[in-house]
Amino acid sequence: MGGNRDRGAAGELQADARSEGGGVAVRRHRIRRLVAAATVLGLFAGLAVVGGLWHSRVRSAAQKASSWSSPFDLKTLVDHDDNSFSFDRLRGRTVVMNFIFTHCPMSCPLQTRALASVQRALPKTSEKRVQFVSVSMDPARDTPAVLKQYASTIGANLVNWSFVTGSDDEINWLHQYYNLRVKRVGGGQFDHRVVVYLIDANGRLIQKYTGDVDQARLVREIGEVDTLFNKS
Repeated sequence: MGGNRDRGAAGELQADARSEGGGVAVRRHRIRRLVAAATVLGLFAGLAVVGGLWHSRVRSAAQKASSWSSPFDLKTLVDHDDNSFSFDRLRGRTVVMNFIFTHCPMSCPLQTRALASVQRALPKTSEKRVQFVSVSMDPARDTPAVLKQYASTIGANLVNWSFVTGSDDEINWLHQYYNLRVKRVGGGQFDHRVVVYLIDANGRLIQKYTGDVDQARLVREIGEVDTLFNKS
């Protein structure tokens, strides 16, 4: 993605750091306040998923777009194994999500490798309670097979990490829903915000992190959300 946007994302990170106490980890009581706010917002509703071959799934869904109100309404998303993917199946899990495209030369692989380090730093017991999700913004080129190869190159553990793609309309809708500010530029590249989203086990957005991944902070806050919502 473009260098100008990377610098912009870094500026956003600095602003976030100032507003959140110089980048210090959010304390448990602040997480609880964020959760309470997310509860009021009610970001997610119900989702169903349909099957079919990959190329039949990547089709126009413009007539349905006006009825989508949450990610749960998207019906043709698939993962790196070409299996149908459902946000609804993630209920009960803490979700760490980002957006990528496999032809991105710098920011996407850097961010996703950082998330792979975060994944490795989490306790082994968290595999069934914490799910990583990387959504492609380039469905025309990022087929399931391409995403699976990308995941292997990045070093992602696919036991609890889904690389997801879908129709152009669904992917574009997700961009808007999460305010990703995606812009297609020359050479098959995309300019977009560099963001990681932390979502609780009830499907509510708790926190977003712009710019470079503060791995220690993210590991800590995943643990806090996991403790609050996924008590064993």
